[in-house]
Amino acid sequence: MAHRHLARAAIALALVVALGGCTAVRIAYNNADTLVRYMASDYVELEPAQQEEFRVRLARFHDWHRASELPAYAALLTEVARRAADGVDATEVAWAAAELRVRYRHLARRAAAEAAPLLAGLSAAQIDDVERKLAEGNAKYAAERYLDDPRRRQRHAARQMRKQFSDWLGSLSVAQEDRIGRFVQAHDAILLLRYEDRKRRQRAGMRLIRAGGEPAALAELLAEPEIGRAPELAAAAARHESGLTQLVVEIVAEASPDQRAHALRRLESYARDFQVLAGQKAVAAAP
Repeated sequence: MAHRHLARAAIALALVVALGGCTAVRIAYNNADTLVRYMASDYVELEPAQQEEFRVRLARFHDWHRASELPAYAALLTEVARRAADGVDATEVAWAAAELRVRYRHLARRAAAEAAPLLAGLSAAQIDDVERKLAEGNAKYAAERYLDDPRRRQRHAARQMRKQFSDWLGSLSVAQEDRIGRFVQAHDAILLLRYEDRKRRQRAGMRLIRAGGEPAALAELLAEPEIGRAPELAAAAARHESGLTQLVVEIVAEASPDQRAHALRRLESYARDFQVLAGQKAVAAAP
């Protein structure tokens, strides 16, 4: 029983942290609202007709997400439990991360398809407003993560990652916290590289919007973040994902029985929530 709890805990953690804590890929029902907000509402004041179009598109997107994606999330967690029954290693953790990435890309493509017609109808003044809001958001992003101060940046990143792990495992041991701190320090450069890539992708998106918001191109930009990356970021991201996969395995291997039970409860809770939200009958979790 303890072995199965350990295996499930490892993959449960991988579902949340194996992509580096990127909020865009967190498994949560509110992903629907988060993605669709790129359509405009947080960045520009919409005219009445645009507001109605936004409302209709948001409702349609949410309905699709409930009917299509939530059952897929529940099925993914069921497969996680099945695979975990025979044990887990770095390969299984990488598999879970890859599956989650697939689901995000599917979500992003659908969001882009709904967003593009609305974005294409923005006026020049509205597009200018979006660009100003993006610049303000970037300044806030950099300030909150202390990107101009290496020591504070690393401390903040370590705190955030420890919180991710503790959300799933409960209180961490000193050894587990130290492992996380060393990992963050070793991969500090990726934070600045990702910030520059964030701005690059925003600039690319604004060019597309000014050109009419062609849906396929916007979908590719949202769903395929690797396209157009600087070689330095591509290499750093590969090292980061490999190292994070190993970190997950090592930390869970050191997990106490209480930590394993905590992670298993979280995993089962997510599965039940997805089933209920999708309108499916919740099933009893596997022992």
